[in-house]
This record gives sequence, C-alpha cells and structure tokens, in this order.
Amino acid sequence: MFGATFGIVAQGLELFRKSADIRNRNTLNANNPDYAQEDPVIKSFAPVGIKLEDILRSQNFYYMSLRNQKLSVVSSLDTTIKGNAQVENLFQEFTQGLGGSEYINRFFTAYQNLMKEPTNEGARSELLNSAQSLIAYLRDRRRDMDKSLAGTHYDMRQYINKINTLTKKIASINQEILTGYAQTYARGKDYKNLLDERDSYLRELSELINIQVQEDDIGRVRVETSQGFVLVEDRYSWELKYDAGNRRVLWKSKDGSEVDISNLISGGRLRGLLEFQQDLQDYINQLEGTAKRLISQVKVPLNAQATTNWFWFKNVSDPNAPLGFSGSITFNFPGGPVVLNYSSTDSLNDVVNAINANLGGSFSASLIQNPDGTYTMRITANNPSYTIEDSNNLIYRSEPLFTGTGIGDMALNPNINNYIQNLDYEKVDEFMDFSRGWWEDVKVIYNGLVDSVASRQRDLRTRYDIENALLNSLNARLQEMQGVSVDNEFIELMKLQRSYEALARTINAMDEMLQATLNMV
Repeated sequence: MFGATFGIVAQGLELFRKSADIRNRNTLNANNPDYAQEDPVIKSFAPVGIKLEDILRSQNFYYMSLRNQKLSVVSSLDTTIKGNAQVENLFQEFTQGLGGSEYINRFFTAYQNLMKEPTNEGARSELLNSAQSLIAYLRDRRRDMDKSLAGTHYDMRQYINKINTLTKKIASINQEILTGYAQTYARGKDYKNLLDERDSYLRELSELINIQVQEDDIGRVRVETSQGFVLVEDRYSWELKYDAGNRRVLWKSKDGSEVDISNLISGGRLRGLLEFQQDLQDYINQLEGTAKRLISQVKVPLNAQATTNWFWFKNVSDPNAPLGFSGSITFNFPGGPVVLNYSSTDSLNDVVNAINANLGGSFSASLIQNPDGTYTMRITANNPSYTIEDSNNLIYRSEPLFTGTGIGDMALNPNINNYIQNLDYEKVDEFMDFSRGWWEDVKVIYNGLVDSVASRQRDLRTRYDIENALLNSLNARLQEMQGVSVDNEFIELMKLQRSYEALARTINAMDEMLQATLNMV
C-alpha cells in the first residue's frame, strides 16, 4: 500500500515541479514578442495517479500571420523611406534651400549678362566659370546617386543571404519539431520552445519578404512567397539569388532553373529596396535630363570668323512629322540667292533632303539627334561668306555651348574661348530671348526632380504612419491573445507551491506512519 501511495505522491511532486518550471518560463518570457503563453494540463487517473496530459500553447496563428503581413508592408515602406532620405541629403534644396537651382540660375544669368555686354571680359569669364560649376555640380550629384545605387546592391545581397539562412533554419526546425513531437508525445508534448523559435524566424523572414505560411497539426510549416514560390517545405528549403546587373531577385528551383520574381515580391525590405532602386533610377534620369537639355539647347551666336555652321532652333521630337507651319529659307551666295519654300505638311527631314538636292554645291544639311532625344538641322556653308535667312527666324549661325551625350561626358565646347571672342553682336538680343525659354525648360526638369523626391517622401511617410499604426494595433491584439500575464503567473505559481508543500507534508506523514508501523513489529 505504502509503495503505491509513495509512487503516486512522487509522481505528483514531479508534475507540480514541471508545472512550476512552465510557469517560470512564462514569466521569464513576458516581454518576448514571439513567445506564446503555455498552460500545463494535468489529468487524474484514479486510482493509478496523475499525469501531464498536454501543454496548451495560447497561440493565434491567424493573427500572427496578419501581423507578419503588416510587418512586411511596414518594413518595405521603412526601407524605401530611408533610401529616399539619402537622396534628400544629396540635394541642398532640402536642407539649406540652395543647390542645383542656384547653379542653373547663376549660369543663365551669366549667359544673359554676356548677351547684354558681349565685349565685357568679366561677363565672358563669369559665363565660363558658372558653366564649369554647373557641370561639376551635376557630375557630383550623379556620382553620389551612383554610390547610393551601388549601396543597394550590397544591402540586397545581405538581405537575401539572411533570407536563405532563415529558410534553412525553419526547415531544420521543422525536422526538430517532428523529432520533439515523437519524443515527448507521452509527456505532454513539451516541445513548445521549438514553436517559439519558429515564430521568431517567421517574424524575421516577414520583415525581409512577404510570405504565406501554412501550419500542420504538430507545428511544422510550409512557407512560400505571396505568389506561391516555395521557400520551405518539410525539411527542405529553397534559395533566392540577386542579379545586380539587371536588379532582379531570382528564385532557384531544385532543378537548377532560376525564375525572376522581382515583380512578385510585394512586401518586406526586398520590396523596399526594389522600390528605392526604381525611385533612384527615376531621379538619375531626371538629373540626366537636365544635362541633356542644356547640351541640346544652349548655343551662342557667332560671326563668320568662328563657324560656317547654322542650326535650326526649333527642336522636334519626330523629324518625319509635319512641321505644322510654312516658311522660306533664302541662301545667299555667288550665283544666288536661292529661295527654298517649305509647307506645313513638310517635315524637318524633308527640308534637309530639299537643301541637299537643290544646294549641294554651296550648302549641305544634316539631321542631328540631340542628347535629349529631339532632332534639329545643321546646315554647313561651303564658304564663310555665305549667309542664310529664314522667314520664321529659326536658323542662326551658331555652335553649342556644351558638348557630350549626358552628365558623364558633358563638357564645355573645346572651342568656347574662340567662340565668345567672336560673337555675332547683331544677334545677341535674339539669343537673349532664346535663353529665357532654355532657362525655363531646364528649371522645369530640375525642379521636377526636386519635387519628385519631396512628394515621394511625403507619400511614403503618410503611408508608413497609417500602416505602422495598424501594425502596432495587431501587435497589441496578438499580445493580448497569447502574451503572458505576470500577475496571473504569480498566482498560479503560488497555487503550485502550496500544492507542492501539501504533498511534501504528506510524504512526511507517511514516513512517520511507516516508522511507527515498523516499530510495532
């Protein structure tokens, strides 16, 4: 009788100790966001004793998935905001109210001052200095943005390496869960610490990339992207790869094939970096557009000693489209003049062909594609004394102030010193008028870049505030559902302590009874 009773009491003491350990574990993890409260379930099997039948884990997998989805969105926005903040720091417009606009204004002011006083040496020097400063500014900003873009490649590789590490860990946890379930099935299935570790990995993974998760009966998970590309299944994991040259995220199949999933990633820091890369490319394109417009438009009026080239000053986007207006060009040379008429249905290319067909002995024309994608016409006289007149005042003896195809090779015309010494004084007023239009065009492009950065940040921050508030709400709700109440755990520990002490006193009483019985023999 005493042997069976001692066994039952010893079993009870062990279960109360185990239950106390679980309660203590709850208390220690009260501030762990990935920890779900555990409650021991003890069942009595009279007259044979009691057992720890199960350990209930107060997890709400649905709300955890919602939280992780929202975490992916917030992380994506946070990453894009931080990237765009780097661009903001590159442009002084956001910090000091100065920057590229000042360089542009200074350059065109110097240009107009020279047109007002074409013989002024100070005005000539100021034009050259302001033009060089503008080129240097554009080049510096392009170099800075290229560095930011290179930085995103490094970050992307780091994030993908971390994703691949996490998926391997989750696959390993799946295998450990299966083993833990088998080993502890008869002892309350006490492998819940593995599930907490699994939840931590899933939260980290959600911060990096949006995922969908399915859980089986014992806690193993299948993880895939929101578009169905598997990352973890059973004890196997799949890897991602980054193609920096094309800025693509690739999913690697087990057969060795690779699939571009860049456009299918809808959340996480990967999405945020991809968004920032696109934003950065748009900003680079707008900065390049500023330089290309300067190269394509800005010219100086020259006399016959400086050049034999004449340019058509109305750039067109399609050289084969009708001009939309009519006019005439008069070519003055010995044996002339020759008048060439063009109509509204003629294209710029038609005018070029007509000049080459009718004036090939004295003038030649060519279609020029400008860096900004527009087209113009250049007419070259075979003799400097030959002149051209256009009824629409669109053709001028001139040369571009800048050369190049973009910021990378943008430079002052190598003949600029000779050009500004040989300006056509009769045309400076007309070029003053042209410069107003060029100034406005360039400002619109550059200010569009600055406005794009500012408006993008405002939009991102507004969305972040909204989504982050929702994330905090979900975190609070999840904590309410599966978090640990320290007060409750202390109460349960006190109950367990009293029960343990009561059983311990029972052992003492039984020991006294056993000693008394033995003394009676």
